[in-house]
Amino acid sequence: LRIGLMEAQTLVTQLGRWSLGKGSLQYKLTRAVSQAIKHGLLNPGIRLPSERSFAQALSVSRTTVVAVYDTLRESGWVESRSGSGTWISSRSSAVMAARSDAQAGVLASSPLLGLLSNQRERDVIDFALGTPAPLTELPPELFTLPPDEYFGLLNDHRYHPLGLSSLREAIGDYYTNIGLRTHKEEILVTTGAQQAIMVCASLFLQRGDAALVEDPAYFGALDAFRAVGARIFPIPVGTDGVSPSVIRDRITATAARLVYLTPTFQNPTGSVMPRSARKEVSRITSELGVPIIDDGVLSDLSIDGSPPPPLAADNSDALVLTIGSIGKLICSNLRVGWVRAPEPIIQRLARLKSAMDLGAPLLTQAIATRLLGVVGEARNLRRAQLKLRRDLLVSLLRRQLPAWKFRVPSGGIFLWVKLPSGDAREFAQVALRHGLAVLPGTIMSATENHARFLRLPFLGTPAILKSGVTRLATAWRDYESSDRRGRPSELTLV
Repeated sequence: LRIGLMEAQTLVTQLGRWSLGKGSLQYKLTRAVSQAIKHGLLNPGIRLPSERSFAQALSVSRTTVVAVYDTLRESGWVESRSGSGTWISSRSSAVMAARSDAQAGVLASSPLLGLLSNQRERDVIDFALGTPAPLTELPPELFTLPPDEYFGLLNDHRYHPLGLSSLREAIGDYYTNIGLRTHKEEILVTTGAQQAIMVCASLFLQRGDAALVEDPAYFGALDAFRAVGARIFPIPVGTDGVSPSVIRDRITATAARLVYLTPTFQNPTGSVMPRSARKEVSRITSELGVPIIDDGVLSDLSIDGSPPPPLAADNSDALVLTIGSIGKLICSNLRVGWVRAPEPIIQRLARLKSAMDLGAPLLTQAIATRLLGVVGEARNLRRAQLKLRRDLLVSLLRRQLPAWKFRVPSGGIFLWVKLPSGDAREFAQVALRHGLAVLPGTIMSATENHARFLRLPFLGTPAILKSGVTRLATAWRDYESSDRRGRPSELTLV
């Protein structure tokens, strides 16, 4: 059985944070590859990359990879034929048993799932995920419920598929207060913003349909569109976000059925689309009849000034699906998100969501209702925290890594950093061996663009940020001194 060659960077993604833990690099890499085969991530008939290309992608010596392939061959996991490379063995009983795990393997290959499920090592600083710590400066009683409300919800046997009425009203008030008049009938509560993206994708996209997605983009959105079988077409993100004229041209050229944007503190670039461009985008999508997702999850995280209102604020006729959450602002572990859209669309989305989980947990919805009552105070607290940490990270990078280039965003939680040379995927492997997990830009691109970029969050405490940048600088010196640095073909500018 011969299926085809697996690219080196694809295999590296499958292996995740393989170099953590005890043991030599050879031992850990052998274990990671054999486990990937055992669990169905690598199926029989796949041709592994050459020793040279795999070593470069991992930023290890070719000798290490040769030794790993030899050990896997001796153990029966792989087989080699002269002139045809190294293949996952079809004769190993362990490999054959892994066939039944193929579906699990497909899911486990998701970059999002890999980032979320990797266990935290004690001495590893995580600069990969973008999850703020809960805003514990708020009064603790806001995170609890009075006994009568608590037991009342426990004894409520209804599922509330649209969400608790009180929470939907609070979300409506939240949008009305920022310039987007909203009634509770226009709100669907979801289990986090990720589910909101997923139900919107499921409603408007069928397998093979075209979706326009920012490049770079939030990788969870890419996962959602891939899960429904959409064809993803990139739209470039500039200093002011995505150009309205580019959106119009790409809709026409691809017959796109859905557009996904994060116009406020774009993830990962931090760009903000001006209000004039927002008006033009909503007018274009209304004219062409194409729905647009406005992912506003980061829109409450303003540091300098105030961002424009959501896309839907300037065109009530445009089919805009506005997604929000209290996760980034207050507490991600509550898993409370929502979609704001015209009432007929909300009803259709609710039917899809009901098929997924019947309804979001009631206790966390009730807590979210209380927290939305202090959203102004929460914004001020988070702004002060993020400003201090953003400015610290900027200062540390400019002092210790002056050749790295980035713009300072006016809000959000990320710096989008361009390396002066090399490949961020290879550098991420070196950084991990220095106790630092970083996210290469290619993970945030449907076309694996932005190989010179890293997304760095400014969420850690000052002590963590200082230690993290010290490790970054040490890892970069190690990477620069090696002779394994790749030369990415694209040179996307900040």
